[in-house]
Amino acid sequence: MKRTVFILLQFVFSAVILAQTTPLHVQLDSKNQPFLIHQLATKENYYSVGRIYNISPRVFAPYNGLELTSPLSIGQSLKIPLTEQNFWQSGSRKENEVVLPLYYTVAAGENLAAVSKLFKTDNATLRSWNNLNSDAVAAGKKLIIGFLKVDKTLSPLAAQGMSRQEPPMVKQEPKKEEPKPVVKEEPKKEQPKIETKPEPKVEPKKEEPKPVVKEEPKTQPAPVAYEGNGFFKDEYNKQTNNGRNTANTSGNGATFKSTSGWSDGKYYVLMDNLEKGTIVMVRNPSNGKAVFAKVLAGVKETTPGSTALFLLSNAAASQLGISAEKFNAELVWGK
Repeated sequence: MKRTVFILLQFVFSAVILAQTTPLHVQLDSKNQPFLIHQLATKENYYSVGRIYNISPRVFAPYNGLELTSPLSIGQSLKIPLTEQNFWQSGSRKENEVVLPLYYTVAAGENLAAVSKLFKTDNATLRSWNNLNSDAVAAGKKLIIGFLKVDKTLSPLAAQGMSRQEPPMVKQEPKKEEPKPVVKEEPKKEQPKIETKPEPKVEPKKEEPKPVVKEEPKTQPAPVAYEGNGFFKDEYNKQTNNGRNTANTSGNGATFKSTSGWSDGKYYVLMDNLEKGTIVMVRNPSNGKAVFAKVLAGVKETTPGSTALFLLSNAAASQLGISAEKFNAELVWGK
């Protein structure tokens, strides 16, 4: 009996994983807004699903009639709306973003113009994305209507995506070359031959051997140290309305190793119950120094069993003058 249950669970998990790696199919809600369907897999939660599709749980949870405190179950279907944050059709993208094609199945009675209007694009773009030679499309045809934009360091779908340098416009008409005029060449007149006397041979001068100079080994320059509160200070001011709309707490923290921040001031923090992308001001009460760090994820989902309130990148801790692995700090963020 236990073996049968195990096989059934294994089949369900395999089906969920397969559903997330097959082509992404777009559906439309009652307001003709596009969305995707995600089936919840084991160990997934609101925040991990948000990282997959580059969207905040505060957006897709109410879209499904849920609250962030509502329980989720394995195999549960979630609607993932396509917004300005994760739906891409044209324009520039960030260096850390890749895109995956999104497909729409043409319904009976629809043509290319109707599909273009639904997804706010044009016929020429759809023809280019789908390698079409005309506007004729049959019912049931799967068309690329745009792209899902995800963070290549956070989303497991990023491995299937196209990089920032790969434009989706793949089909270009070859340029027609104008025929070149035929020019008749006149026969060349033969020049009279002039006899020349051979130049006398000159023996090459022997070069004196150059002295060998040994180069002293070059020393590597010291790493550039960043001085300041951090790269995310301006973003913190926007989120907190220049410090007028904040929440705060204090408690024990620990550090984690990071290659970021030492030269560019990009500091990061792990903290539960805060949305990914929130900027937190971390202050060392012993010396008054502060840095601004971006929330990457929660402590529980990245370091199970940790009792720390937060985990701070070692570059940020160094900037605060902290050398201990565990320490106390004050934290402030926007409400």
